[in-house]
Amino acid sequence: MDDPISEPPDRSDEYAALIKPGDAIETPDGELWVVERVLDAVLTVISAHRDPDGLVYADVYEPATTQIPTTLAHKAADARQVRRP
Repeated sequence: MDDPISEPPDRSDEYAALIKPGDAIETPDGELWVVERVLDAVLTVISAHRDPDGLVYADVYEPATTQIPTTLAHKAADARQVRRP
């Protein structure tokens, strides 16, 4: 009897949607932040901005850091698309 081994489900979309360190997030008030740390229900973030070409940059000169509840964060850009100092 042949017992086909099924391949594991492709979860790349789920992984891409997760917020990870280095990703850019946007809050409901339109502010842009770069994630430094991901805790249980809170993200530690640093201020960021978007240039005229749409690239996201972490603030270098006067960065603000804070913590934001994960429920208020919407992923704006993957870490590979964020420019850091």
